[in-house]
Amino acid sequence: KLLTLAGSQPAQLQADVQSVIDLETRIAQASRPPSLLRDPHANYALVPVAGLDKQYRNLQLAAFLQAQGVADDNVSLADPRLFAQLDAMVGGIKTAQWKAYLRYQVAAAMAPYPSKAWRDVDFACRGNVLRGEAAPAPRREQVLAAMNLAAGPMIGREYVARYLPGPSLAKAQEIAVQVRDALGRGIDRAAWMSPVT
Repeated sequence: KLLTLAGSQPAQLQADVQSVIDLETRIAQASRPPSLLRDPHANYALVPVAGLDKQYRNLQLAAFLQAQGVADDNVSLADPRLFAQLDAMVGGIKTAQWKAYLRYQVAAAMAPYPSKAWRDVDFACRGNVLRGEAAPAPRREQVLAAMNLAAGPMIGREYVARYLPGPSLAKAQEIAVQVRDALGRGIDRAAWMSPVT
């Protein structure tokens, strides 16, 4: 239904659906299983940005990071095997399949916001099937949630700029690091939390 709303023609719809399912399946198979994602140490791997385009020629990661405003010399690339698979997929899958997949991803991301037809399709899947909700939230609550999601970081930045001058910001960051470290030590000392837990 999302692909139909996003412009897939009836004659092409089943092929587009299969394209999306095929790519989702390939990405899932290339991804680490959830059990391996639980270890934060195994999922933090700094790599230099300078070498990313040589290692993953098709993904154009340096341009992507620049477009996202990332100016760091290093980034964490948690699953190099996944990125290698994605790089190979970019070069080995037809453009039409990528177009259908990306059209679906944009439609799925934007579905809660446009007209009622889009919101109804989104709620039928995410709200009803995935979350078990009987009815969508009132429109005013949906709008407020969307505004908080979209504007929350901007409001936070404005607040920090206005009310946390340099020394206060440094002190707040120092306190945040101390709290984080204290919580980590508390978890390490918790007798009831085994490594498996």
